[in-house]
Amino acid sequence: MAMANNKTHCFTCNKEKITFRCEGCSKRFCFMDLAEHKQILNDELNHIINNYDQFKQTINERKQNPSLIKQINQWKTNSIEIIQQKARDCREIAIKSSQTFIYDIEKKFNNLSDLK
Repeated sequence: MAMANNKTHCFTCNKEKITFRCEGCSKRFCFMDLAEHKQILNDELNHIINNYDQFKQTINERKQNPSLIKQINQWKTNSIEIIQQKARDCREIAIKSSQTFIYDIEKKFNNLSDLK
């Protein structure tokens, strides 16, 4: 992470000391401040990792429990059942109506035949 160099000013304490360059931000720190800087960077990285993990968990929960998709699927199933029932009812009405119509025509035809 850092290389020793001749004395320069530390970015944090601004004292002239032997400093080490941070490869991440290119600033120079004395040994004590470099350790603190490293800890701050580690804390920030851990915070980012935690946020990433929480975000990933939220995404996974939404993938595993897609309530909107479940609602749409249930609506589809209910709609199909209602349509199928209506189709059965209409089929029954059509069959009964055509049977009644045919019966009435047969009756009239028979009446005509009786008139011969």
